[in-house]
Amino acid sequence: MIDSHCHLNDERFDEDRDLVLSRAAEAGVTHAVVVGYDLASSRRAVELANRTPQGPSPNLAAVVGVSTHLAAEWSDTVEEEIRQLLGMPGVVGLGETGLDFFYPEPAREIQERSLAAQLEIANELGIPVVFHLREAATEFFAILDRARFTGPGVLHCFTGDERAMREGVARGLLVSFSGIVTFKKAADLLGVAKVTPLRNLLVETDAPYLAPAPHRGKRCEPSHVIHTAELLIRARGEDPLEFAQAMESNLLRLFPKLASARNQARASGARLV
Repeated sequence: MIDSHCHLNDERFDEDRDLVLSRAAEAGVTHAVVVGYDLASSRRAVELANRTPQGPSPNLAAVVGVSTHLAAEWSDTVEEEIRQLLGMPGVVGLGETGLDFFYPEPAREIQERSLAAQLEIANELGIPVVFHLREAATEFFAILDRARFTGPGVLHCFTGDERAMREGVARGLLVSFSGIVTFKKAADLLGVAKVTPLRNLLVETDAPYLAPAPHRGKRCEPSHVIHTAELLIRARGEDPLEFAQAMESNLLRLFPKLASARNQARASGARLV
C-alpha cells in the first residue's frame, strides 16, 4: 500500500519518526509522499526524502510548495527558493496549493494569486501538482482552465461531492481520500469514493491529521492508511491485491520522477529517490 500525502515533516514526529516509519513499513506501506506547505516544511520534506532511515521505512519522496492557508507568504523570494527545491533529489512534485474558501482568511484573491503562480511554474517545468480544494470547486476549476493546466495532478484529502470529483477526473486529475472517509458522518463522501474510477483513485493519511477509525482523535501516521484502504476495498468490492497494485500504479503515474527512480533503484539495488 501507499500513502500519497503525509506531513512527516511535522514537528509532532520529531521524537519518534524512525519508529513511525518502521510501523509503516511493517504495515506494508511501500511509498509515502511528504508534502510541504511553506518554505520551512518544504525544506524539511526534501531533507527527509534524502535521509537514510535508522530502520525499515517506506520509500519517501518530497513535494514542495505553499499551501492555501499560507498563501499570503508567496513572494518572488519564496518562488525563487521553491524553484530551487524543485531541482533537488527526491522532489517529485509541487504543492500543496489550491483554494480553501471554508475560512475567510487568507482572502480569496490572495489564494488565487498563489495558486496561479504555482500553476505557472508547474506548466513551465512540466511537473505534477498536489492540490488542496475545499468549498471552492467552481473557482478552482476555472483557474485550472485559464492556466491550461493539463496535469498530472491530484485533489488531495478530497471532501467534495460527486460533481467536483467528476470535474477533476475529466481534467485528468487523481482524487485522493483520507481517513475522513472512515468517519461515521462521512456516508456521502464514501459514496463519492465508491464511484471514483479506480484509475483516478488514491489513498492517503494527511498525517499527523485526520486519523481514520479506529484511531480517530489520535496522531495519524502513514501506517493508518491501511484502515482507509480496507474500507474502500470493502465498499467498492475490490480485490485487495489488485487494489493495492492499482494504488501504487496510480501513484507512480502521478509522479513520473518517482517511477523513474524506482526503476533505477531496482536496476542498481539502491534505495528509491
